[in-house]
Amino acid sequence: MKFLRESEAAIAITADEIREDRERQRIIGRGSADIQYLGKRIRADHIEVQTSTRDGVATGNIVFQTTNDRIVANRIEFNLDTERMVVFNARGIIGTTYYVTGRVIRRLAEDRYEVQGGTFTTCEGDLPDWAFGFERATFQIEGYAQLEAPTMTVKGVPAAFFPWAMVPIKTKRATGFLLPGIGSSSRNGFRFSPSFFWAINDSTDATFGVDYFTKRGTRYKGEYRYTPNRNTSGQIAGRYLKDKIERAAFWDVKGVHRMNFKDLGANLHAVVDLQKRPSSDRSLEGDLLTRTRQDTDTNVTFTQNFPEIAGQLQVGMRRREGLGEADGQLFEKAPEVILDIQNKRLGKSDLYFNLDSSFTYFRKTENDNTLRMSRFHVEPSLSLRLETVPWLGLTPEIGFRRTHWTHQRTEPGAGSYFDDTQHVESGLSREMWFTKLHASGPRYSKVYQGELGPFRDFKHILSFEAMYQYSPNNDAYDRSLILPLDMVDTLQHEHAIEYAIVNRVLTKLPLNDGFQTRQLFRYRISQIYDLVEARRNEDLDTKPKRPLSDITFRLESQPFSKLRLLQQFKYNPYDLEISEHSTGVFVDGGKKWYLNLDRTWTRQNGNDPVNAEGSHLNFGGGFSINQHLSLEYVTRLNKTQKTTLEQSITARYLDCCWGVELTFTDTKDKNEVYVGFSLVGLLEGERALGSTRGRNVLREGGFWKSRSWTPLPFK
Repeated sequence: MKFLRESEAAIAITADEIREDRERQRIIGRGSADIQYLGKRIRADHIEVQTSTRDGVATGNIVFQTTNDRIVANRIEFNLDTERMVVFNARGIIGTTYYVTGRVIRRLAEDRYEVQGGTFTTCEGDLPDWAFGFERATFQIEGYAQLEAPTMTVKGVPAAFFPWAMVPIKTKRATGFLLPGIGSSSRNGFRFSPSFFWAINDSTDATFGVDYFTKRGTRYKGEYRYTPNRNTSGQIAGRYLKDKIERAAFWDVKGVHRMNFKDLGANLHAVVDLQKRPSSDRSLEGDLLTRTRQDTDTNVTFTQNFPEIAGQLQVGMRRREGLGEADGQLFEKAPEVILDIQNKRLGKSDLYFNLDSSFTYFRKTENDNTLRMSRFHVEPSLSLRLETVPWLGLTPEIGFRRTHWTHQRTEPGAGSYFDDTQHVESGLSREMWFTKLHASGPRYSKVYQGELGPFRDFKHILSFEAMYQYSPNNDAYDRSLILPLDMVDTLQHEHAIEYAIVNRVLTKLPLNDGFQTRQLFRYRISQIYDLVEARRNEDLDTKPKRPLSDITFRLESQPFSKLRLLQQFKYNPYDLEISEHSTGVFVDGGKKWYLNLDRTWTRQNGNDPVNAEGSHLNFGGGFSINQHLSLEYVTRLNKTQKTTLEQSITARYLDCCWGVELTFTDTKDKNEVYVGFSLVGLLEGERALGSTRGRNVLREGGFWKSRSWTPLPFK
C-alpha cells in the first residue's frame, strides 16, 4: 500500500533467484539482480541487503542509475534509507554531462560526490580529447569541482599541471567568469575582453566586462536581461570608452522592452538607442551597419487592437538624432496617436469602411533652428466590391482628407530646409477628396500536362491589374505654405493609372502519397501613367514632359524550398536604358552548406550627386568540411568604386566537448583577428564576431532589404 501511495519510497527487488536468510536478517538476489529504491536503480550479478540496518552490497557487472547519473563498476556499497554509497573501480556520467572515472567514488548526497584516483571530462570515449586527472576531488553538481593536484591531458598526453583547481560543473545558468575573448586589430591594438556573468534569479541575469585595447584604452560594458513571464521580456546594454587616440569619449546605450497584454489584445514595444562618438572614427564598431548609420532611433509604441471594428490604435513616440555627418539634427514625434480601420464591412452589404487618422506633435532641429508643431489628419473612405463577371473584379473607393497644422511658412517656399524666421505659429488647413478604382482581371489559364524532372503538370495563369487614382488639385499658394515633415504633408494633386501584367506558373511536386502545389515563378511587369504630367504645360524653361514611369520587371521564383531566385530591373522608356537592376540568389544546403549572393546597381541620374551611380555586391557562403569543422565567408563590395567595404572569414571547430572559432575581418580602416574558445560544459567563451557580422553585412543595401537570408547552420 505504501508503494501505491509513494512510489519513490518503495523498495523492489527482482532476480533470477531470491532467498531470505532470516537468521542473518538479509535478502540475497542472484542472477540479473535488480533493486529500485528512492528513485535509484542498481543492477548487478549479486545483491545482498541487510534487513535490520538496510545496508546493502552489490557485485559483478554493476550499473547504478538515477535521473541524472549512470555509473558502471564491479562493487557498490549502499544504504536503502540514504543517498550515501561507495562505488569501486567505477566510470560513468554524473549530472547528465560530466564523465568521471575513479578508483573509489563516494556518493555523499544526491548532488555531491567524492572521487579518489580518477579523471574528469565532458568528452566521450576511452581516450577523450581533454581530461583532468587527479588523486582526489569533490564534485558539487550545479556548483564546482575542486581538484587536488590535477593534470590536464589532451588525447592522453599531459599538457598542464596545477597544484589545485576549481572549475564550474553547471548545466544551468550560473554566476561566474566567462572565458575571455582575445583579438588583435591594426588600429585598436591587442584586445583582451574578460566578462562576468551574474545569474540573478530564474528570470533575470546580467553580464559585465571590459574590452582592453592597447592603443585605445579600456571600454567598460554591461548588459541586463529579464524575462519575468512569457508576455514580458527585455534587455538593456551600455558601453563607455575614453579614447586615447581621439581624446574623446565614446558611449552608447541600447535597449528593448516587450510586453504582450493577451487578455486586452494589446502590446507594448520600446527601443532605447542613444550614442555619442566622433564622426571621424568608427573603427570601434563591430559591423558595417553600425559604422555607416547616420542617426539613432529611440521609439515607444503601445498598440491596442479592436477586432470588432477591424481597427487598431497606436500611441507612441519616436526620436531620431543625427550622428557623424548628420550631427546636430533631431526629428521627434512625441506624442503620436494613430487610429486605423481597415476594410470594416458595413452590415451584410458589399460596402467597406476605411479610416486613416493621426495626431502628431513634431519637433525638428536643423542647423541650430528648431520647429515645434502639431498636426491632425483624418482620411475616411468607402469602398464597394463589385463582381461584374466571373473574370473581372472592380473595387471603386471614394474618400476625403482633412489636415490641420498649427504652423505654416511665413512666405511660399519649397524644400524642407528652414530657419526660425521662415515659419510662424498660425493655423493652416487642407481639404481634398480622392477616388480610386482597382480592377483585377481578365484572367486566363491553361494546363500543360507532362513531367519535367520532379515536376508534374504545369498551369500558366495570365492576369491583368489596373489602379486608377484621382485627387483634385488644391490651392497652389496654400500648398506652398505647408512645412513638409513626412508623407502626409506632401499629399497633393493625383491623376494617374498603374497597370500591370502578371504571369504565374504552378506545378505539382510529389509529397508522401500525394502531390503539393508549388508556384514555380511569378513575373510581374508594371508601369504608371501620370495624367498630371501629361497635361503639364511645356515650355523652353522646363524639362520635357515624361508621363510614363520606368517599366518595372520583377521575377520571383522558388521552385524548391531551399532555392530562391529574385530579379528586378527598371527600364526607362525615354532614355531607352536600364535605370536600376537587382539580382539575388539564395541556396540552402541544410546543415552542410549555404550560399547567398545579391547584386544591386543604379544608374546615375544626370549630374545629381544624390542619385549618383552605385553598385554593391553582397556575398555570404559557408560549408561544413566534416561534422566538426566549418568555414564561413561574407563580404560586401562597392563595385562602382572597386573597393571592399568589409570581408570576414570564420573557421569553426566544434567537437562533442570543446570548440574554437577564429575570425579574420578586413574593413576600410582596420584589420582584426578574433579568437573564441570553449570547453563545453566547463568554460564557455564569447561568440566570435563573425557569427553575427555576416548577417548584418548582407542586410545593408542588399537586394533582400531588411530581411537577412543568411542562416546560421553551424551552431
